[in-house]
Amino acid sequence: MLVVALAVGAWMFYRSSHRVREIRFSTTNVVRGDFVNKVQATGTLEPQELVDVGAQVTGEIKEFGTDLDGKRVDYGSEVKAGQLLARIDDTLVELDIKRAEAQVAQAQAQILSAAAAVAQADASVAQAQANKNKADRDMQRADKLGVGDALSQMEYDQFVNAAESTAAALQSARAQQQTSRAQQANADAQLQSAQAQLTRELRNRDYTRISTPVDGTIVVRQVNVGQTVVSSMNATTLFLVARDLSHMQIWASVNEADIARVHAGQEVRYTVDALPNETFMGRVNKIRPNATMSSNVVTYIVEVDVENPQRKLLPYMSANVNFIVEEFKDCLMVADSAFEFHPPQELIKPGSLPPPPQEDAEDAALLWKKVDGHVVPVRVLRGRDDGTRSVVTPLVEGELEAGDEVVTGVLQGESSKAASAPEGEKNLFGMNRPKRRERSTGGVEPKPGQDARNARPGPPPM
Repeated sequence: MLVVALAVGAWMFYRSSHRVREIRFSTTNVVRGDFVNKVQATGTLEPQELVDVGAQVTGEIKEFGTDLDGKRVDYGSEVKAGQLLARIDDTLVELDIKRAEAQVAQAQAQILSAAAAVAQADASVAQAQANKNKADRDMQRADKLGVGDALSQMEYDQFVNAAESTAAALQSARAQQQTSRAQQANADAQLQSAQAQLTRELRNRDYTRISTPVDGTIVVRQVNVGQTVVSSMNATTLFLVARDLSHMQIWASVNEADIARVHAGQEVRYTVDALPNETFMGRVNKIRPNATMSSNVVTYIVEVDVENPQRKLLPYMSANVNFIVEEFKDCLMVADSAFEFHPPQELIKPGSLPPPPQEDAEDAALLWKKVDGHVVPVRVLRGRDDGTRSVVTPLVEGELEAGDEVVTGVLQGESSKAASAPEGEKNLFGMNRPKRRERSTGGVEPKPGQDARNARPGPPPM
């Protein structure tokens, strides 16, 4: 027992005496590539023109039409303007057409009767006028002769009565003439009304044949054969036809904080979840001035014109949109966290104090490279920043290259030389140290500015 106690005590003393303070750096790699300053948003692919095909009459869907391939009209069918999409039962409409045709025929007959009455009334007026003219001439002769031996009072009175009777008959004939003409006008109006009703019913029959007004692709079919369509104040939607899916739009929601960096004609790059490995291009068409608010967040809809010649993109796909604000080719970039590191004096490699700042370099900044367990300063010009990484230009050419490790922080901890032995050595008091296996990235390549070995950032600057 005494031997065991002495051994344990010796091991504890050995371990405490060999405990040292180990300093580890968290780093990030300098990368070379294209820097893109962009505004990110999400949106939905929409047809540039979507035509709503509805119904204006009530009835049962009897059958569907056929598409360009001779197949029954359905989702995705290609159709031409004027092509039949569906037919509504027209039995009641045909009955209304026959009724309207009968009313037209009746009105035409009434016009013929009214025309005959007008002709008869015109003749009666002419006859009455002739009788009045004769009576007026006789009265003139009777006035010249006067009542006497040649003309008795009775005869004179007969001439007076004849003149008065013919005048009254003329007025009556003229009144009848006006009545006949009014009846004729009424018959004309009835004919026009009957013809209008017939035109309406014929148009309703046309409405029972639902056809597409444009060339395009059927995006939505909302009815089935046998379903009854009920017409109301708003036309019932039966089909939605996209005019041309080779030209589409993205409706992207952009936050009000970023909308000032978006403008018409701006280049857009986007991806869709269905094709994650492909990047597509587009151009901003316009910014809609009406904003929407949700959870106190104001957003604007930006319309982006995109081309879809191969029809890979489908309506209503979600799009991850990048509005390109500016882009720089083949430049050095480093993570922004590297600029927040300020090392203590004991970590700086002796003899590598930073050079004095240059007055003409307002964007001058310091980066710290890891060299032999120490850090050495590298003065750079800090350029554009996208919120994650910045473009840098070393003030001394060659001091900073792609692949250099730049320190972002210090990870400090204690280790014991006795607790574990280096690889290949035996530890008499502790467990043998197993050989460390290389850490895997899981098949994922590190992003620019990120070190796969030390992805965790260091402590904040003191």
